Amino acid sequence: MKRFALAVSAVALFAHGALAQDVTIDLVHVQSNETELALMDELAAAYEADHPGVDINIRKFGEDYKQALSTMLQTNDAPDVIYSWGGGVLSEQIEAGLLRTIDGVIPDETKAAVGPAGVDAFTRDGQLYGIAQNVSEVVFWYNKTLFEQAGVDVATMSDWEGFLAGVQKLKDAGITPIAMASKDKWPTAFYWDYLALRLAGQAGLEAARRGDDGGFTAPEFVKASEEFLRLSAMQPYQPGFEGAGYAPSTGMFGDGQAAMILMGDWNYQESKTNSTSKEGVPDDQLGFFAFPTLEGQKGNDNDTLGGINGWVFAKDAPDAAVDFMVWYQQAANIARFAEGGYYIPINAEAAAGLANPFQQQIAKDINAAPYHAIFFDQSLGVNAGAAVNDVAAAITSSAISAEDAAAWVEDAMADDR
Repeated sequence: MKRFALAVSAVALFAHGALAQDVTIDLVHVQSNETELALMDELAAAYEADHPGVDINIRKFGEDYKQALSTMLQTNDAPDVIYSWGGGVLSEQIEAGLLRTIDGVIPDETKAAVGPAGVDAFTRDGQLYGIAQNVSEVVFWYNKTLFEQAGVDVATMSDWEGFLAGVQKLKDAGITPIAMASKDKWPTAFYWDYLALRLAGQAGLEAARRGDDGGFTAPEFVKASEEFLRLSAMQPYQPGFEGAGYAPSTGMFGDGQAAMILMGDWNYQESKTNSTSKEGVPDDQLGFFAFPTLEGQKGNDNDTLGGINGWVFAKDAPDAAVDFMVWYQQAANIARFAEGGYYIPINAEAAAGLANPFQQQIAKDINAAPYHAIFFDQSLGVNAGAAVNDVAAAITSSAISAEDAAAWVEDAMADDR
């Protein structure tokens, strides 16, 4: 319940001098790994021990997070600290007056630690609304053993035609090429996002967002749907993919029942957590490669898709909530998540603690990318982001034409502009 509990003393002090009042800080997120959750709880307990009168209430949500958060933020019982993917959704939350700025509350050291990209990701109209925590990249994870069984050389998967040929080889060998989660839609959107990114490039995406040259009905975006439809027509997904959610699909890959999955760096842990054995694909049989390039593309081969995620604060969140998150994001704390392989910190000092070689390479790839596009369902806005997810899921079932898919996204984007 919100928020200020009975004060035990008029002179009770936070160690950081933030408030002289007992306070409960309500934090919401979507992390699911049990050991990561335990570490979050441990850090919250450590902060509480050093800050008498502060209670950190951590609440975990599942696939309903975005919908539940949208509802919660409209009530008088909104959470204080909110896990955020930034992008257009963040802009709309700010425009709706649902969030508070943290300018003047967080120290310069915290801004410096996340770098200009981290600050920019959560800045709107010159005001800072959040603290960046981690970066991510979507890649094709693959099972080396299954590739070998099908005679697929991963080097041939670097361009789209080679990729489609590899998919056919896997099918011919009786191996499910791709684990897909059409029920949750957003995993399917990674295909449309990447195809659009490769074909249109950064300049084309920004022009479409403005509505220039037909917006998302421009030829590059129609082509993105056409190529996704080509892939889907090969029936590369597991039986029942239309009803499969994110967690079962990652578990299926982890159980060695599919050769590939297009997913973020978090798949390393999630495919293990959701596998039957909880061990997933052994590291020496696990690999990843970048999304293939396409002939005639306008994007750079090294452009990446992913996110810059962090924490934002509801409009009525107390300064103590910001103080807690500033402390939580200290390099010594975040380095523990890096050491555990839970995510790639944007804080370079903390990221130096990454022990996982897969994440080390992904961190290098992101740093080397000319352009790091944010997930479209976050960067485009609520309506257009949802439209991309909807059309992508429909494309996996070949239930929509390329032209209709482009028009659907453009119509939704017109509402977000």
